[in-house]
Amino acid sequence: MPQTILSFDIETTNEKLTPRAGVAIFGEYLKGMNLEHLCNTNIPLAKHPNGYDPFEFIYPLILMLHSSGRVLDDI
Repeated sequence: MPQTILSFDIETTNEKLTPRAGVAIFGEYLKGMNLEHLCNTNIPLAKHPNGYDPFEFIYPLILMLHSSGRVLDDI
């Protein structure tokens, strides 16, 4: 799968990691499987010109649900 967003190598470490460390990898996976194209072609677009594309709305929700809905607690 081609790398699309983040330029990093996965390595082992002895550092403490947060429980949400895998969210970046999951987000990379979603981009790599071309979910943006699937969402924007199969979900109706906003009727208002300033509205969001479907993927811009769905992507953060998927990442939040994947990390148990507690992403905002870490910010």
